[in-house]
Amino acid sequence: MSATPERVVRVADVMTSPVYTLSSTHSLPLAESLMGLAKVRHVPIVDDGVLVGIVTHRDLLAASLSVLAPLSADERSSVQLAIPVSRIMRRDPWTIASTSPAVSAARLMRDHAFGCLPVVDDGVLVGIVTESDLLSLLTGTLDLEPAPTPWTVEQVMTANPATLTHSATIADARRMMTALRVRHLPILEGGVPVGVVSDRDLRVAEAVYPDPKDASAARAIDLVGKDTPHAVTPHTALDDVLIEMHTHRVDAVLVVDRGRLVGILSALDACRLLGDHIRRSARTPSKSS
Repeated sequence: MSATPERVVRVADVMTSPVYTLSSTHSLPLAESLMGLAKVRHVPIVDDGVLVGIVTHRDLLAASLSVLAPLSADERSSVQLAIPVSRIMRRDPWTIASTSPAVSAARLMRDHAFGCLPVVDDGVLVGIVTESDLLSLLTGTLDLEPAPTPWTVEQVMTANPATLTHSATIADARRMMTALRVRHLPILEGGVPVGVVSDRDLRVAEAVYPDPKDASAARAIDLVGKDTPHAVTPHTALDDVLIEMHTHRVDAVLVVDRGRLVGILSALDACRLLGDHIRRSARTPSKSS
């Protein structure tokens, strides 16, 4: 029996490749159609082979609500065709190399609240890694050693999270997110959880409402058409919840015990777990004759 070198899970092992892209001159309807057909929420923008930005589904929604809402359907269609994605894309996005450890991508996305990272090798876009891709590491998609004992939601969730009341404003939510460096805040009504407002929801709402002090944070959820928030119990098997999040592209679930909110489990919590999981798998020696 001999020890083998530690296995390191790389970004290349989890990234989505090839990746759908657009150029900065493409129109908003084309970007929206691409996201719908390809079932993606992030599209890198590439000009002459160089990554120049990224557009997300929330960016498109914010632009549509803020700029085009007052227009008729015909007017909106004409205006959208005239607006290039360069007007709304996020320029010079952070990137990561395909050879970097996957845990480095998880750490960057956790620390900077990124929803994705374009993967660039020698100046060329080769893929994209999203929170959903990283969740695949924890749902058995890759051949990692299992945890010594099955995890439950309670072991990974953020316990006793900061919350908002139903009457809280968009400004209140933004202030709390910034102070606590979080991307999701549960909303309570009469002590009962009724929703989760995310950073993306706030960006849309902030584009729509000129004075965020006068608009409800709960309204930010309505703008993007969210369904009833996902809720699980503390003792639910973590694997089951992560598979559900991965399958349905859910960024966060509420953890409820007998009707009382006790925690929240987000994709970033999964990223924190990911580092330990990869390191434990890497330290497990394989047998050889």
